[in-house]
Amino acid sequence: MSTPEHSAGIWPSHSCALLWSAALALGLFGLGQTTAAAQQERQALSQEPACQSMTPAAAGGAMPINPDVIVLRWLGHTNYELAYRGSVVLLDAYYERIPGNHAIGVAPDDLTRANAILLGHAHFDHISDAAAIATQTGAVVVGASFSSDLVRTQGVPDEQVTTVTGTETEPIEFGGFTVLPVLGQHEDMAALVPPGYWEAADAAIEAVSLVPALTAVEQERAAMIRARGSNATAIATRGTIGYLLTFENQYRLLFVDSPGPITPAQQQLAQTLSGVDLALLPFVGRDVGIAPLVELTRLFKPGVVLLGHHDGPGLAKWSSIVPPALEMRSAVPGTLTPEPVYRAPVCINTATKDVFIGR
Repeated sequence: MSTPEHSAGIWPSHSCALLWSAALALGLFGLGQTTAAAQQERQALSQEPACQSMTPAAAGGAMPINPDVIVLRWLGHTNYELAYRGSVVLLDAYYERIPGNHAIGVAPDDLTRANAILLGHAHFDHISDAAAIATQTGAVVVGASFSSDLVRTQGVPDEQVTTVTGTETEPIEFGGFTVLPVLGQHEDMAALVPPGYWEAADAAIEAVSLVPALTAVEQERAAMIRARGSNATAIATRGTIGYLLTFENQYRLLFVDSPGPITPAQQQLAQTLSGVDLALLPFVGRDVGIAPLVELTRLFKPGVVLLGHHDGPGLAKWSSIVPPALEMRSAVPGTLTPEPVYRAPVCINTATKDVFIGR
């Protein structure tokens, strides 16, 4: 996994040589004009207090000052935090991970500020901490019926729950931006490989992994975390929701936490767009998971892609994003694929589309 500085080092084709050398020193990368005024805008973006800290806004960190700026943070797996104009939105909520996984740097109890939690689906590794965080923050929880019913049983009151189908045409209004749920489909990687493939692949990786086996106590803790999710079969076709967030300046961010196959609702949405500015996509299943990512990239034509879901325990189980990045960038030339570390601020000016990856 690269550092934020190295992650950003794949961006030079969008800046002239002089701006690139200056940007490299700052960790600042522009997608728009290269005028003196644009340089000043980029410099201001890098100096936002929220863009100079590894502390999430939900855990007491700074909020962006400029009303055009989004601060996005990857919090492991497919968890993201988005801070914008006084609002904090969490995308998925699986922070207390199965023992043995890498430490994200924040725990569920640390997250005391959130206005909304957008849930992709109700499997434990996307929803397990949603109810606890909603209870301690008062956040509205948005998700399919499988998700909303589950968090209700875990103590979230009805007035904090919004159930969506992903087939609605009217977006949900938040402070300064809208959220449009879109029905997706959960991947079925087993259908894409010969019988016995996953067992053989998992055994081979396990054999070279230095991550120790879970103790009895850790196994018990893992079982408790898994129990906070649902394994309902219908989640695959009726309970997997993506979200299109549209900000002022028509900056569009797409969140998808399970990669496919492509649904009619996604096809219909893509036909109304010329593309999206940034997509948060899941890399699942190593080699087998590349093709679904390429399909999503071709469909939504994102300018920037951040990948999640690939950060398994240790190094042997942490999938490199380079192979899918190469394929996605081949399918849609110009798509950028940085890899920020946990909690690193990805700061975006929605007016200029400049991006700064802090540390």
